[in-house]
Amino acid sequence: MKEKNTFKPACFFGEILIGKLLISGLFALAFFLVFSVSLASYGIIIPPKQYVYGENLGWVNFNCDNCGVKITSTELTGYVWSREYGWINLSPSGSGVGNQCVGDLGRLSGKAWSKTLGWLDFSGGIIDGNGRFTGMTDGVGTKAGRLNFDCVNCEVVTNFKCKSPAQVLINLITDNIVPSVSANITITNEGLVDTEYQYEWCVVSDIDNSCGGGDDIFYSAAAKLIVSGESWTTDKIATVPNAGTYYFKLKVTFGDNFSVASQVFTAVAASGGGGGGGVGIIPSINKTYYDTADFNRDHVVDSVDFSILLYFWKKNFPFSNAYVDINKDKKVNSIEFSIMLSQWGRRTI
Repeated sequence: MKEKNTFKPACFFGEILIGKLLISGLFALAFFLVFSVSLASYGIIIPPKQYVYGENLGWVNFNCDNCGVKITSTELTGYVWSREYGWINLSPSGSGVGNQCVGDLGRLSGKAWSKTLGWLDFSGGIIDGNGRFTGMTDGVGTKAGRLNFDCVNCEVVTNFKCKSPAQVLINLITDNIVPSVSANITITNEGLVDTEYQYEWCVVSDIDNSCGGGDDIFYSAAAKLIVSGESWTTDKIATVPNAGTYYFKLKVTFGDNFSVASQVFTAVAASGGGGGGGVGIIPSINKTYYDTADFNRDHVVDSVDFSILLYFWKKNFPFSNAYVDINKDKKVNSIEFSIMLSQWGRRTI
């Protein structure tokens, strides 16, 4: 049922050059990511689930040619098409169809405009947690009448969802010296809505133990507002009184769902001479690893090692990860970066 309408890599030239290339590359990557997020900051109608019935309008198509319906956490824009009465503008001047996320539900409000029938009230419509339009809109007694999203054969579905799934990563253990250990974490808002996430981090002795289960070595919780499509990276500290093998866990909740990440680590006692803690505090350093950019020792040089490089970039010696200073000049800079590029994707012993 198709509607018709009238809307028509490389040589090493020195630290300065490589440094500039790295910085330029990072800026370019950041621009690309921001630009990509801006392109993906709205939802669309998923065909063929695009029809609703109006008591006065008849069948209304939300995904016709040139409809261009877009859904965000604040509004609906574009047009819908009535076979009997033509175009209906979802975002006319003086009003417009609004959307407010309350939990997992999007609550519609405001009015669309039909040149033939006048204002069409969208209040009472709901976008559920699966992106399906439900309910009956207001507008009893008006010329435009009401829209029934729940009628037989009615179904309008969008990929927009008020709930925002989160990607959760523990990038590396940045300090493994008891009693204060820390981990570098990243939480990414993969949804289309700015969300304040409730998150927990803990240290447990068994991989099956849950944060807050009463058997934590350490437990804490907090909240963080993260903009749609953006990531937040930070260090989280935990208290571990004794040396041993543990699991650092991170749990992020969104609506009725959650994401969990965990990383095993060995907490060690501080040496008699003091000094910093962290990943890579190993009494004897294996020369094979020391000569590679495999900073986390997982036998491959990849994006995880790149994130470790960024974490230690231009930081002062001594480094808590002994492997990150590949050429032993007490610096982490473009030399390590160029070595990483030459070894990228390689397997290590």
